[in-house]
Amino acid sequence: MKKILLLLSMMIFMVACGGGSKGGEITINLRTEPSSIDPQITTDIPGGTVDELVMEGLLRKDKNGKSVAGLAEKWESTTDGLKWTFHLRDGLKWSNGDPITAKDFKAGWLRALDPATGSGNANLLFPIKNGEAFNSKKVSADEVGIKVIDDKTLEVTLEAPTPYFDDLVTFKAYMPLNEKYYGEVKDKYFMEADKTISSGPYLLKEWVHNSQLVFEKNPDYWDAKNVKTDKIVLKLIDSEVAASNFKNGEVDVTAINFEQSKEFKGKPELVQANDGGMWYLLFNTNVKPLNNAKVRKAISMAINKKELVEKTLDNSEKNVKSFVPSGIGIKGLEKDFAEEVPTSLPDYNPEEAKKLLAEGLKEEGMQQFPSIELVFGEGSNTKVISEFVQASLKNNLGIDLKLSVVKGKERIQKTKQRNYQVTLHNWTGDFLDPITYLDLFDSKNANNRGDYKNARYDELVKTAKSTADPKVRVPAMIEMEKIISEEVPVAVLFQRQKRYLVNPEVKDITFLSIGGEYFLRDMYMGK
Repeated sequence: MKKILLLLSMMIFMVACGGGSKGGEITINLRTEPSSIDPQITTDIPGGTVDELVMEGLLRKDKNGKSVAGLAEKWESTTDGLKWTFHLRDGLKWSNGDPITAKDFKAGWLRALDPATGSGNANLLFPIKNGEAFNSKKVSADEVGIKVIDDKTLEVTLEAPTPYFDDLVTFKAYMPLNEKYYGEVKDKYFMEADKTISSGPYLLKEWVHNSQLVFEKNPDYWDAKNVKTDKIVLKLIDSEVAASNFKNGEVDVTAINFEQSKEFKGKPELVQANDGGMWYLLFNTNVKPLNNAKVRKAISMAINKKELVEKTLDNSEKNVKSFVPSGIGIKGLEKDFAEEVPTSLPDYNPEEAKKLLAEGLKEEGMQQFPSIELVFGEGSNTKVISEFVQASLKNNLGIDLKLSVVKGKERIQKTKQRNYQVTLHNWTGDFLDPITYLDLFDSKNANNRGDYKNARYDELVKTAKSTADPKVRVPAMIEMEKIISEEVPVAVLFQRQKRYLVNPEVKDITFLSIGGEYFLRDMYMGK
């Protein structure tokens, strides 16, 4: 089978491999309570980390980000790329002893597509024939291109050739669903530890909300013999005190901010890794005057991103000129996609910003800019960034920006409910293709939480998703970047870089730049 996305240059960092005894217990700081761990609903990285432990789909990602066999031992696609067939392994079991069959995948995928589910990642299943139409209540479930041939064979028909479909089926919205179990727990599904079920390497044994989640090895998992760590604990510790908790031995692995990392400079515990996370100001375009592109562009041009990254954040993050991140292996026609984008996000220009703001306010029939609120999640980095933005808008545009700090879960809920004006937001794509970033501003994407709308942009997204030909797809996506630079649905601040503290006895943990945060399958404790 032809594999389009080989992910050869996935930017990851592997902590040193080593021998030693396997098993034991490893504690990782997850930092934030997941907004949801329901695989068909979760969209945040904490929820994805949990689901990566307890769930496995047809395929999974290896430590290099490549799609490999999961519950399906083999798969193939037709030469036109429109039909994919997956063959499940023998003897697969849910953690409650029920057999895992092809019917479970059809049930899970239809649940993700059902508008009643409210899945933020339903759009990831739109490549399936009539997937979007079913999500829009235009066709019945029977008309969706998912066919159960027998208990071990699933046939999927696509709307158009999708070269990265083998990557899509590794994501949480594509996980199987045990309908019998779901019917038993109903609306408590994946809300508590005893209301979860596993198809993956671990069982969720304990969940103390806002404190910790405890996982134990799943003896019924098909590849249990190769799961090296018996117990994993995910702590929910505020990033402000994460370094202290690491030093006192409470956690073995934790992300830290750039200020905390200074103490560990040159020490083996400090690990740095590239990242595909884009940080930006998300505008609620339902709120005047943020509905005006000139106003949004003025705000972006009033912020000196270079100074923010190089001085305020001490070069701990990365400046960018496009919304698609650079240097993590996302390819264009011949080079890194970001290098092939001829346009650039708005540069710092306070004089032009003042002019644009005045024009935008006049177009909206407003005399002055109203006082607005910037919502940001807890953490010292977010506070420093938000204060920099606040000072920039006050000094350069006379805008009074109120700051409001909330817990990460609350910030996500506010954006889902559109209960905000501006928020400090971030997005990390799911696979190594520009569209995983650029379709964020498709008007039909549930994750387009600023409600940005542009008919031409939607057409370009459709073009990029309707063919496997890079000579058609790449120019369409480059035009999307041009629209982003002109209409500024978000004000991009920087591309994130990661810093972790790792117990030197933790072996073979991998930090991913995209599609998640950790690869934990090979991890173990060793001297």
